[in-house]
Amino acid sequence: MICPVETCHGASLQNKQFMRPRKNHLRKTHNVPSKRMDYILIGIIILVAAVLRLWKLGQVPFMHDEFSALLRTRFDNFHDFIQQGVMPDSHPIGVQLFLWGWVKLFGWSAFWVKLPFVLMGIASIYLIYLIGRQWFNRKVGLFSAAFFAVSQFTIFYSQLARPYSAGLFFILLMAYFWYKVVFGTKKPSLGIYIGFALSAWACSLIQYFSIAQAGLIFLTGLFFLPKERRKAYWLSGVAAVVLFAPTLPIFWQQLFVSGSIGGWLAAPKSTFLTDFIQYTMNYSMLFMFATGIIILLPLILGKRTKQHQPLRWAGIAWFVIIFAIAFIYSLKREPIIQHSTLIFSYPFVIIVAFSMFGSRTLSPWQTALVVAAILFVGTASLVMERRYYDLMYHQGFDQIAAEMQQDKDQYGDKIQFATRTEIGEAAEFYQAKTDVDNRIVFNRIYNEEGDLVREAELGDFNRWLSEHHETPMLGFGWTDYINPIWEVTAVGNYPYLIEKKDWFTSRYLTLSKTPTEGAQYLLNELSTDSCYYVEGQEWGQACSFSCDSLPKDVEALGVVVQFHNEVEANQCVAVIEVHDTATDSLLLWHSSLPEDGHFKPGDHAVADAILFSNDFTPEGKTVKAYLWNQSKKPLVVTKLSYYYTKKSPVLTGLYEPLN
Repeated sequence: MICPVETCHGASLQNKQFMRPRKNHLRKTHNVPSKRMDYILIGIIILVAAVLRLWKLGQVPFMHDEFSALLRTRFDNFHDFIQQGVMPDSHPIGVQLFLWGWVKLFGWSAFWVKLPFVLMGIASIYLIYLIGRQWFNRKVGLFSAAFFAVSQFTIFYSQLARPYSAGLFFILLMAYFWYKVVFGTKKPSLGIYIGFALSAWACSLIQYFSIAQAGLIFLTGLFFLPKERRKAYWLSGVAAVVLFAPTLPIFWQQLFVSGSIGGWLAAPKSTFLTDFIQYTMNYSMLFMFATGIIILLPLILGKRTKQHQPLRWAGIAWFVIIFAIAFIYSLKREPIIQHSTLIFSYPFVIIVAFSMFGSRTLSPWQTALVVAAILFVGTASLVMERRYYDLMYHQGFDQIAAEMQQDKDQYGDKIQFATRTEIGEAAEFYQAKTDVDNRIVFNRIYNEEGDLVREAELGDFNRWLSEHHETPMLGFGWTDYINPIWEVTAVGNYPYLIEKKDWFTSRYLTLSKTPTEGAQYLLNELSTDSCYYVEGQEWGQACSFSCDSLPKDVEALGVVVQFHNEVEANQCVAVIEVHDTATDSLLLWHSSLPEDGHFKPGDHAVADAILFSNDFTPEGKTVKAYLWNQSKKPLVVTKLSYYYTKKSPVLTGLYEPLN
């Protein structure tokens, strides 16, 4: 008889073979990722991303930058298109060339113009998922994709017909192929190398920071590339450069001949990076808190993974280098950095931020809960806190036209309309769709043959107001944050406010010359005593007031000098002086332009205005205002007043906090 062998647990091998195998249910349900659940979750993420970007897309008005690009597609031949449509721009040819052909097929319909960029924005969400899965695991891909699906940062730039959505798509596509070439366990096929080269070439045609990002990705690969793949890798890079070569004259013209790819922006603040991160999280404390907790969850659970460290450092380095280049260039040469500058590198930072999650950190249902939390909190903050669909879908160019139509229907011939804008064709694009005929757009002055003579000046507005002084009401709109002197001039001539509406970088006022029921008198009178300027007199009475009476959130201050002249007056300007109350030292001196101060005989209002910096505090300061009669013609000042505007969060609401 053979005795059974005893095991260390006291059970014989003979009995053990009849024991039912014990299943590791915990391992089965909690640590093994469910591919089916992942497919469902990425499908939901893509659906949410699509809905948020495609929602009433045809109702999203064109913005300033889009009009700038669209207006440069109006050329019948390729030579004129390159010389006048591409060379004056600050971006490579790619997107502009696409728009040139696209609008010839589909026209200027907002839906069709924006659709390709929205589709690339949606596809980018899927690419973010694929890269997160490639670099780390499915959970990292899911959480990163969910974050960008509901971030205003990517939604906003997806809905613009500008280079940013396209650049993001091709950068992500290049990074996807790059991983397969550099880190793939299988030998890359010819198709992978072709995809890598073509996506790198596409990046070079879209935006100069997408070129920089593509270059960084390529250079990084040299540190990790297996020896046997180096030849094909270099050939792919050379192929991208060769394909880019025909556009080198454009590159040279824009960067070295014109010598500028920016300059119209303000210098970045020291808080730019923290402000940017808050912007990508919808300026929502709840969204930031939820995202932070989710990122730290592996540490909290003690299940942090430390795999793939080189990719972590690569993702961080790409962002830091791009940010440093843009920030230092903006300080040392000319401002170029803005939110869109970082759109090509920021996804890799977020992927790295979620990379502490391992494939077994959470169960499939726990993963679904985290994805749902990101989507819900992000969408709620986007819609309710950021009011994105109100601000984005109602902007200055289209809404000023709508307000004009409404005022025209209500007041008829008693009201006239004027608009000051940087792009006259943009205002005309929407206003031409109304039946408002007694309107004018101040942007550029053309002769009878349609040739450009000069840019519109405030003097043109003054003359137009004098010619139409008998009209009792004025509807005045401005866009693109124009000089506040235009608004002060409108208020100086029509001081009663019936209604005011603000949109992103735009405003519209319904004004009246005389008291109207429910209207607000906007001017603060400093003097109503007549001050006579005799022939040869240059200076007259000045009036002062304490800035302590101004609100702390004052944004702009204007003075209005109303006067009567019997003879033609030239170079009549209003002057503002800001003094320190305690020492009477002059802090600021400002006047309107002498060339704008030409007035025919009659009753007029001349204005000046200053825009205060964000750190301006009115306490302890005094303002002195007066008329400078440079032509020394006789006139009578009948009233001197001041007008101020307060900061309106809506004016910057698409980029900055609303509260």
